[in-house]
Amino acid sequence: MKSILKTKKSIALLFSLALLLFVSVGGTLAYLIDTTQPVGNTFTSSKVTTAVVETLDGQTKKNVSIQNTGDTTAYIRAAVVVNWKDVDGNVYGQVPVAGTDYTITYALGNGWKQGADGFYYYIRPVQSVAEAPSDCSTQVLINSCSPVADRAPSGYYLNMEILCSGIQSQPEKVVTELWSEGVSGVSMVDDVPTLTIKE
Repeated sequence: MKSILKTKKSIALLFSLALLLFVSVGGTLAYLIDTTQPVGNTFTSSKVTTAVVETLDGQTKKNVSIQNTGDTTAYIRAAVVVNWKDVDGNVYGQVPVAGTDYTITYALGNGWKQGADGFYYYIRPVQSVAEAPSDCSTQVLINSCSPVADRAPSGYYLNMEILCSGIQSQPEKVVTELWSEGVSGVSMVDDVPTLTIKE
């Protein structure tokens, strides 16, 4: 009788332990299944955008520079297009001549160099407005540009457009591959990455 009673107690104890183990493992799994969420992609792409900053004084444009309005450090280049336009945006067939129809003074050597492809390159990377709101512009590219009096064709006015673009500064191969017609490489000058321009 004692042996049967002891066997029943042992079975009851084993059953209780198995039930306790089952409940704890099942509860843990249920908790993990209920609370584990998939990890989303946390990468965000950078964008490079630019804007022209200038001062207008009558018909004279002054202190033209380029601002990095994106969210990552970038190299900047610009093309200067001067033409005659009318009020409807039509372009006159003859291009105005610098020194005859208008005067323009560049600030080359102020971080700017003209490349063999005609673009003006700012040779050092420019921080973005998101990174450095007070230091996100190039140095001045054009000191001033103004029309010469009585040189415009009838119904037209002098129009100067700055077509600027930017490209991320890292990795360096991006600028040397995509702007290869004007940029031959990047080297360190005074511990700052600096574009080598094809002249």
